[in-house]
Amino acid sequence: MIYAKIENGAVAAYPYTFDRLRKDNPNISFPKTSMEEEQIRSDYGVVEVSEVDIPRSETHNVSEGSPVNVGGTWTQVWNQTQKVAEELNKQARDNRLRDYGSFEEQIEFITEQGLEAWQANVAEIKLRYPKP
Repeated sequence: MIYAKIENGAVAAYPYTFDRLRKDNPNISFPKTSMEEEQIRSDYGVVEVSEVDIPRSETHNVSEGSPVNVGGTWTQVWNQTQKVAEELNKQARDNRLRDYGSFEEQIEFITEQGLEAWQANVAEIKLRYPKP
């Protein structure tokens, strides 16, 4: 479970941990299960944050943002920004190189299946991972 510290209706610290709770309140002895106990969390402005799966995207960079309150439930947020052409080109190149295989594997492919089969394989990989 992940938690956030809320002050005046806004996120003051995220993620918020048991160690942080102890550090913020040095004169209080907390049981190890404090973060699991709703009353203790409530007394110290700590809320559970509902986890959301990380979006997967070939065209966007993904980073975690601050949780938001959606209908009374604090929810994890993922921000997505469009990858620039340089990032997309690098990604396409890296994917192609991975699928081509090593130099030795390519020579073996040509030796066993012929140059035309290798060229067809390369063309198919380039179609799968086009450069923008």
